[in-house]
Amino acid sequence: MKQFSRVLAAVDFSKPARGAFEYALALSKQHGAELVVVQAVPRNEAFSWHARERRALTAKLQRRADQANVEFKDKVQQGDPAAIILSHARTLRADVIVAGTHQRRGIDRFTDGSVAERIAAKAPVPVLLIPWRRHVNTIRPFSHVAVAIDFSTVSNRAVKQALALANDSGDRVTLLHVVPGFSSGVPPHLYRYGIAEYQDQLMRDARRRLQLAVPLKRQTPAAIHARVLLGDTATEISRVVDSIDADLLVVGVPKRGVVSRALFGTTAARLLRVSRVPMLAVPDVRVATTQASVSPQLAA
Repeated sequence: MKQFSRVLAAVDFSKPARGAFEYALALSKQHGAELVVVQAVPRNEAFSWHARERRALTAKLQRRADQANVEFKDKVQQGDPAAIILSHARTLRADVIVAGTHQRRGIDRFTDGSVAERIAAKAPVPVLLIPWRRHVNTIRPFSHVAVAIDFSTVSNRAVKQALALANDSGDRVTLLHVVPGFSSGVPPHLYRYGIAEYQDQLMRDARRRLQLAVPLKRQTPAAIHARVLLGDTATEISRVVDSIDADLLVVGVPKRGVVSRALFGTTAARLLRVSRVPMLAVPDVRVATTQASVSPQLAA
């Protein structure tokens, strides 16, 4: 598996950023990669504000990197946070972006809480999104990878990425597909319209397609399971990821128009807001297939 050469972490003074840095540091140590941390100063804030605190944060992160024997660089720039992160990722040719998320909803999502979504929507490389954690003391290896599948092109890329992560015989990969419908059963008054039969047919077809989603020449010793769910996509995937104790969720991010990317109104975005485990967003761009895979062997 190709090794990372550069990991980029988006950092600030928030708790989600702390978790993101720890995952980025672990990835860098595992791959012998350079770790670049980027701090974005919002336009509505004078660059001199909190300058002392930023320098103190950088020094603290530098010490953590030195202790882990990881090459460290930092960048500070004023402007739109998401645009700055993406600009540095492209300029520095980062292999992966690691960012924390507040998982805000409603109107709050259109302020600071939407930065992670905007990064994931437009990034040319995979983005590892770390949900808010009260404490991040140790980073567990990714040993049970769940991947959301909708049978699209980017979904196939997500499957390949998930299979690349599971390179140990004790690892597991669970493929998840959701058929829209009534998760608690078809209401009796709809039986005469053939809804139940149609729903059952969709379920059978989905199970067959899930079996075909795994390449015949897959190069992973991990156990692979497939599950077809019924109901709302984000709700069901989030529920099952929790119930099977998966430690990473892989999703594809479809290539969309400028407006839809800005709104990021996709299933991936909905999952990001509710997921309790890290989520790897795989972009629908050709460059993603040539980038390194995120190693499951994360060790602090």
